[in-house]
Amino acid sequence: MTKTTPLSTETPEALEQLLGQLAFGSELHFESGFCDNWNMLSSKSDKAALHVVTAGTLWMAIPGKLQEQIQLHAGDAIFFSHSIRHWLSDQPVTEQTQRVELAPYCVPEHLERGLVCYDISIESPLTANLFQVMPDYIHLPAHAQKGQLGPLINLIQSEAKARQPGYQAAISRLSDVVVLHLLRQVLTDDSINQGMLAALKDPALRRVVLAIMAKPEAEWTVESMAALAFLSKSAFAERCHKVMQATAKALLDTLRLQRSRYLLIHTEQSLDRIAEQVGYQSATAFIRFFKQQHGISPGDYRALQS
Repeated sequence: MTKTTPLSTETPEALEQLLGQLAFGSELHFESGFCDNWNMLSSKSDKAALHVVTAGTLWMAIPGKLQEQIQLHAGDAIFFSHSIRHWLSDQPVTEQTQRVELAPYCVPEHLERGLVCYDISIESPLTANLFQVMPDYIHLPAHAQKGQLGPLINLIQSEAKARQPGYQAAISRLSDVVVLHLLRQVLTDDSINQGMLAALKDPALRRVVLAIMAKPEAEWTVESMAALAFLSKSAFAERCHKVMQATAKALLDTLRLQRSRYLLIHTEQSLDRIAEQVGYQSATAFIRFFKQQHGISPGDYRALQS
């Protein structure tokens, strides 16, 4: 049996190096308190996002996946590594939900909910690769926040509640520190650090992941992926299962799916052209693959994200 090489971030020095190489810029996008009857649907963007609930409860839902919506509570943080559209609402979202114009003002004594939203720009290929292999979103409830992340979120809550002069500047300047502490937890928490993110941290699998991300259209086989990892075919399959709890084919399929989703959201390219760029010889084969992996057709997915 092949011995698995230790993960690259098992040591504090390695994690420090990885976090130090990430390049991102965060800024305050939105901060407000809310009365009843409100919602927001995010616009298409090339940035990641972080939301912090400062008071009350609200719902987050993704168009097309309303059955998976979650309730957020005061002190919770939710990080979107991809620019997928999502609802934030004071009530559960349904297919009939329509956008509500936010009230121009709300008497402070009537505020029942509060939200702080940060935009996160991606400023290096390493950061882009890391964010791309993360789940679409990561929900960190207040009780699950570790290290200094919890106290930082508490500070944001306090500033938003007190609303003293300069509070928005204080909230804005905390953004980079909050994002860095969130990424630290993501990279060290085994309950989050699974699937493709775990593969990116493994020295052998990382070479394969980055190569496929660079050329998803190539004619990849288990043999060619194993050779890139300097492992036998059987040892590579075992490595995928141990690190990702998935097959080698699932690794390839996931990366091609992620690339196709990006192209559907951010370009107007035809399905035939996108199929070519992710390794499929026809739009028909690509549509079949996408629907099998995502549950909806690529055309429907593009429409939901437009």
